[in-house]
Amino acid sequence: MNSRKTNDLKFGEVCEGIFLSVFKNYKKKSSNEMDEIDFKHKKKNKLAELKGRKYYFNDAKDWKVGVNKLRYHQKHNKGGEFYVYMLFYDGLYYWKYNDKEVHKKDCGWDERVDRGRIEKHFYFNIKRELFKKSKYNIVAPKDMNNLKNIEECLID
Repeated sequence: MNSRKTNDLKFGEVCEGIFLSVFKNYKKKSSNEMDEIDFKHKKKNKLAELKGRKYYFNDAKDWKVGVNKLRYHQKHNKGGEFYVYMLFYDGLYYWKYNDKEVHKKDCGWDERVDRGRIEKHFYFNIKRELFKKSKYNIVAPKDMNNLKNIEECLID
């Protein structure tokens, strides 16, 4: 695994810790970092996916989420709720899954090549205007070299 992928995974783990520090009713769905879904509610029929982003909310008009995550919800979480959370430098935003907002025209193949190899996935593009700002005042860390305060917070 190249250093970019390793850094991305570390950033994701830190963002997950920040998320769980306020969403105490959620737990990691599994220890597999490549699992389809990140979190499962401890008591309710709710699933959540978290994407940590190294930029601000208004820096993009939409965000990509793997279609496999939507399919997992549709297949394994019937009657339940599914949320996509995005943690940015300026806050936490979320989209609550809604069948009426999922259209084939918003899905497509895309690839990234910045992590040492071609990673091609089938994505669903969620428009920025569909996201709502969370009431929780948490943000993605800008400085991954200075996480002492965050780590201390997560230990409590």
